[in-house]
Amino acid sequence: MRDIFNNHSYTFAHRSTKELKQLVRLFRLLSNPRISKFGIQLMKRFGHIQLPGIQHLQRWLFRPFYAGISLQACESTVVSLSKYGVHSYLNYAIEDSSTESEFDTNCAMVKKLIIHAGKTNNVPFSVCKPTSFGHKHLFQKINAKQSLNAEEQIAWNRIMNRFRSCCQTAQEHGVALLVDAEEYSMQIATDQLVLDLMREFNISKAVLYNTVQLYLVDGNHRLQQMHNLATKEGFYLGLKLVRGAYMEKERKITQKYGLSSPICASKSETDISFNAAVYYCVKHLANIAIVLGSHNEDSVSQALQLMDRYEIAHNDHRIWFSQLLGMSDHMSFILANKGYNVVKFVPFGPMDKLVPYLARRAEENTAIAGQTTKELELLLKELKRRTTTTKEL
Repeated sequence: MRDIFNNHSYTFAHRSTKELKQLVRLFRLLSNPRISKFGIQLMKRFGHIQLPGIQHLQRWLFRPFYAGISLQACESTVVSLSKYGVHSYLNYAIEDSSTESEFDTNCAMVKKLIIHAGKTNNVPFSVCKPTSFGHKHLFQKINAKQSLNAEEQIAWNRIMNRFRSCCQTAQEHGVALLVDAEEYSMQIATDQLVLDLMREFNISKAVLYNTVQLYLVDGNHRLQQMHNLATKEGFYLGLKLVRGAYMEKERKITQKYGLSSPICASKSETDISFNAAVYYCVKHLANIAIVLGSHNEDSVSQALQLMDRYEIAHNDHRIWFSQLLGMSDHMSFILANKGYNVVKFVPFGPMDKLVPYLARRAEENTAIAGQTTKELELLLKELKRRTTTTKEL
C-alpha cells in the first residue's frame, strides 16, 4: 500500500519552479542540524522585531508554510489547493496572548473564520488553541487538581463561554471545530473542557474535535477513556490524532524539574502508539470521527489498509487526512487524487505574531529523523524532472 506514495507525477503541480527552488533552499538549511538549531534560536529571540529587513527575510524564508498576513491573503492558497481536491483549514496562528482583550479578539477571529468556512466547500474545519482563549496558569491549576479562587473561576467561566460561542457558531454554519493540543501540564484540563462541550454539541455528529498527542505515554489510555465516556453518555467523539508538537519543550521541563518524562522513550514507541490509536478509532467509527494529522507514510498506509479491510469508502466523512502547508505535499495530493478526504493546515497572521508558531513547527520537524531529508529529496527529484522535460522540448 505504501507504493501509493511513489507516483509523484502530479505532486508538485501546484508549485511553480521558483517556489520549488525556494523550498529546496529552505529544506537544505533545515537538514543541517547546526544551522537549523541556530536559526530557530534566532527566530525565538529576535523574531518579534519589526524591522523591514528582518521581516523581508522572514517572509522569504517562510512563505511556503503560511498563507499570508490576513484572511483575504489566504484565498489564493485555498483556491490553489482546491483545484487538486485538497481542502484547507485556516489557523490564525497567534500563540502569545495574555490579556482578556486579546482572548476576546482571538475568539472573535475564530468565529469569523468559522463563518467564512461555512460559505465555501473548501474549508470543512476551523481550529482554535485553548491558551488563545485564556490564561495558561488556569489550565495548569485545573490539571494539577488545584482549586481556583473566585477571580480565577470568573476567568475560567469566560474561557468556557468563548469556547461555547465558537461551538455554537460552528454548529450553525455546518463547520467542524478542531481544538489544538497543549503542553502536558495543561492537557487534562483541556480534555475535560472539550468533553463537557462535546456532551452539548456532538449529539447527532462530531462538531467539536479534541487533539490527542500519541507521543505521550498515556495517549491511548486517555483516548479510550474519552471513547468509553462518549459511548456511555451517547455523544460522538471527534478526534484529531497527531504524534506531538511539544517534544523539545516537554523534555526540557522534565530535565529541569527532575520529573519523569510523559513522552515515549523512542520514535518507534511513538509510531506504535500512533498506529494503535488509528486502529482503535477506525474500528469504532460508529461514534468516532477522526482527522489523522501525519507526515508518516507508514502510518497513513496502515490507515488506508484498515479502511480497505473494513470496507470504508475513500471519501467517508468520518476520516480525514491532514498535513501542514508546505510539508508532505506528495502525500496530500496523491491521497486527494485517489479520492480520500485531505485537508491542509493553513496558518496566517502578522509576521511578528507568526514567528513563535513557525519556530515551534521548525523545531518539531527538524526533530523528526529523516523528515527534512525526505522533503528535500522529493523536491530535487521534481526540479530535475522539470529540467529534463524542458530540455527534451
